[in-house]
Amino acid sequence: MKVKRSLRVSELIKREISDIIARKVRDRLVKSIIVTQVKVTDDLKIAKVYYRIIKDKTNKDKIEAALGRVSKFIRMEIGNRTELRYVPEIHFFYDSGMDEAARIDYLLEKLKKDQAE
Repeated sequence: MKVKRSLRVSELIKREISDIIARKVRDRLVKSIIVTQVKVTDDLKIAKVYYRIIKDKTNKDKIEAALGRVSKFIRMEIGNRTELRYVPEIHFFYDSGMDEAARIDYLLEKLKKDQAE
């Protein structure tokens, strides 16, 4: 069974971005994230990069701005490191999945507690 090219490119870009952030980017705010997922469109033009903040979530707006500043550098680095004919445009999105899961767990526990009383 063939794997879609966009899925292979997504994994490649995820690995490269994680490595670039760890080794090349100097901004401490950008270094405070981890890439959780990358989704590349089927035409390979746009990469949606989802990230989580490791430490202080109060800097979320500053981190978003910093990611916007380094996105062109990261794209250029990916172009230098890979053999992709076209490097997708990179857009960063905060991955709120874990926050939502924690909120749902909290609500379920609260519901159990209320029913027990």
